[in-house]
Amino acid sequence: MTSISSPSTTRTRLLQLGLFALSLLLGIIGGVLLLLLWQNSWAAAVETAVLPGIGEKTPWYLTRSAGVVAYLLLTGSTAWGLLLSTKIIKEAVAPPLALAMHNILSWLALELTAVHLITLLFDNYYQYTLADLFIPFLGPYRPGWVGVGILGFYLIFAITLSFSFRKQLGQKRWRQLHYLAFVAYLSATIHGVMAGTDSTGTGMQLVYLGSVLLLLFLTNYRLLASR
Repeated sequence: MTSISSPSTTRTRLLQLGLFALSLLLGIIGGVLLLLLWQNSWAAAVETAVLPGIGEKTPWYLTRSAGVVAYLLLTGSTAWGLLLSTKIIKEAVAPPLALAMHNILSWLALELTAVHLITLLFDNYYQYTLADLFIPFLGPYRPGWVGVGILGFYLIFAITLSFSFRKQLGQKRWRQLHYLAFVAYLSATIHGVMAGTDSTGTGMQLVYLGSVLLLLFLTNYRLLASR
């Protein structure tokens, strides 16, 4: 006989999942901050080529790749969120699993965005500080468009964190908060297009175009299906 999880058990599991993802995020940020203690040694090693495979442009390549993966994960999370209330997901995936999948995608997008930010501290071309990374419109490189991305990061963080406080917020407020996901996605897209050094490349243009078209389609589908 198959056992069915109670609502309280499901909420407990989702809370544990959210706390685990938060712990992972804090661990990544804490580890990178500890590495900052050896930032001067890191720079010296890069200049003298002591570390094999590490060059002056490695941090820049890493931050760009992390940003692209974070954007794809954000697209996946937003698309999955749009599908949650449709029959496509309801008939194919159990609700607790579907919500957990949305939660995981959101946390992964947030964590890769954190890597995208923190890696800039090791870049030798633009001298970023922690204030530049977490205070909007302050950095040395295209501060306006980078600031839009930072604001989007804070929105993603607030929305993702709300998974762990869904019960306290209430279903109605929790859903209302999730409408900000569209603003966060738009901020990330504008940031990537206007501040990304590779946004003029055909590959990245196809990524942005495909992402926007996908979410426009799913938004229209959800509106029509709800009627």
